Amino acid sequence: MDRREKIVEAGLAVLREHGYAGFTQLRVATLAGLRQSHLTYYYPTRLDLLGAVGHAAVDRQLAAVSAVLATAGTMNELAELMAEIICRHDNTRVLMALAQAGDDQPQFNLLFRELATGFVDRLITSPCLAGTEPSADAARLMQALVTGLAVVELATGRPDCQQRVRHMLHLAFDLILTASRTGQGTAQTQSEETL
Repeated sequence: MDRREKIVEAGLAVLREHGYAGFTQLRVATLAGLRQSHLTYYYPTRLDLLGAVGHAAVDRQLAAVSAVLATAGTMNELAELMAEIICRHDNTRVLMALAQAGDDQPQFNLLFRELATGFVDRLITSPCLAGTEPSADAARLMQALVTGLAVVELATGRPDCQQRVRHMLHLAFDLILTASRTGQGTAQTQSEETL
């Protein structure tokens, strides 16, 4: 592992443990086994370091999504595998820290756009969804659901995370893909049925 990778790994670990407020060059340098002056040679400012860590986190999330979508052969398998990712709270903590950084530094919002767009692009072309052909809007709704579930499960800390998330994903995928196939929104379909 080269020095930059070692520093980024340490940065991810610091974000997982201390969040955005506790993300300091000194903490990262200490965890990486470097003096702070050596760290600043590679990443001169805290924002440079956070940017590198943020890019690594987004790249890893998108790689995990790609792996899940390549592995899942059915919607049930997709829900199972996605539940595992959603319930990895360490990833959610990192992304929450980066979202917090976006309040101070808008360039971090671009990372989330990259993550959201990457998720949607991968989902639309996923072999496990062949035949369902979700629309871009349906894929964006799934991405919002996955993100929301990850945040809620992290915040509530319930012990039955995977079971709860699997159930919600099964339900949501059925609703979203059914609406996407028929070309109608769920609310419109329900309104028409009640008339």
